[in-house]
Amino acid sequence: MSTELNQTQLSDELKSLVRQLTMDQIRFVVARQEHPTDKETAEAISISPDTVKYWKRNGAPIDETCTLMALDGLIVASDLRRRNLAKAMMVKVSGLDLEDDERLRQSVASEIIEWELGKAKQGLEHSGEVTVTHVQDLTDEQLTFIATRSG
Repeated sequence: MSTELNQTQLSDELKSLVRQLTMDQIRFVVARQEHPTDKETAEAISISPDTVKYWKRNGAPIDETCTLMALDGLIVASDLRRRNLAKAMMVKVSGLDLEDDERLRQSVASEIIEWELGKAKQGLEHSGEVTVTHVQDLTDEQLTFIATRSG
């Protein structure tokens, strides 16, 4: 039980720290998981190592976030998804304005409608004959056949 509570506390703390970071700082924290030093990490994502030092001097919780992210990277991924949802939706919705591709416009429109309203019910066609047999009407041979095929 205490392990679950600890995990919950760690997740809550990480969520709180991530909310304090800018997108560039989050990019750094994510990349830091793959590089041994701050300098190498900064260079890998094309920012100055001095920028990272500046962030830390000014109180950005970079190191604390890196430490906790090593324990629970899902929190950071969820925060990134949440922060970019509106941007992704704008890209999707812009597909409605494509004048030269009616099929794509229709596809985008259908997808957005289905997100909001759910998929339309699909009819089921069956052209064969259906025979209903009650279990009590089956012969011993038929029951044995069914029993051996199910196992």
